[in-house]
Amino acid sequence: MEKYKLYKGEIELCFEPATHTYTVNNEIVYGVTSIVEVLNKPAVLYWAVNKTIEYLDANLQVGLVIDEVNKKAILDEAKYAHRRHLKKAGDIGTAIHEWLEKYIKATINKEPLPDKPVNKEMKKSIEAFLNWTKKHKIKWLSSERKVYSRKYKYAGTLDAEAQINGHLAIVDFKTSNGFYPEYFLQTSAYVKALEEETGNKYHYTVIVRIPKNGNELTYVKNENIDLYFRSFLGCLENYKRIRWEKSKEIEERRINGT
Repeated sequence: MEKYKLYKGEIELCFEPATHTYTVNNEIVYGVTSIVEVLNKPAVLYWAVNKTIEYLDANLQVGLVIDEVNKKAILDEAKYAHRRHLKKAGDIGTAIHEWLEKYIKATINKEPLPDKPVNKEMKKSIEAFLNWTKKHKIKWLSSERKVYSRKYKYAGTLDAEAQINGHLAIVDFKTSNGFYPEYFLQTSAYVKALEEETGNKYHYTVIVRIPKNGNELTYVKNENIDLYFRSFLGCLENYKRIRWEKSKEIEERRINGT
């Protein structure tokens, strides 16, 4: 269990990495990432379908006679094609995030920088990130910082906090194939929690998309923090409703013995 003192020591935020659970005063606090997951993500559905089709196209040969056993085996494998692809992509994405964390913390503490990765895909991605930092005047302030809103009762872990060209900003790193609405809701929640705790004013958030294939890095700067935070609060209320309905259903099952 990790423990963090926030609000000048008035709040102790506890984080359990194994379950990715936040608590304050032994009460569970909803996480920002979980909250924004209530949003519909049609792009994810299309991506999963395409991965299934790609698998079937690669394994169904024209003129090949397929018996019942082979048919079942192919369909079973096709069913989980997207999961296998997602795991590989997730492994690379996690490794990239870990390297970025080490790099930023080493920069802040003026320690030796981590060696570049040996993996070719990772190395290209990291080089794209380093080229981006050279083009901007960036002073890293924190990495993997825990935040908590006393007003709205949510918590989260931001990727990085920085001064970019003299402006205070929250930076979020993504290794996805595109920019999605939940990213802007997520970072707006981090900003509002930090402003609530510190009293500092953040000028904008930056979503930095670092492609896993080593292509050119892209980023989006968002200054409409209030607009996206209002949307985040809508997700928070919806998430609370879903949690309440699930807990009610579980309690009814317990009472009915089902």
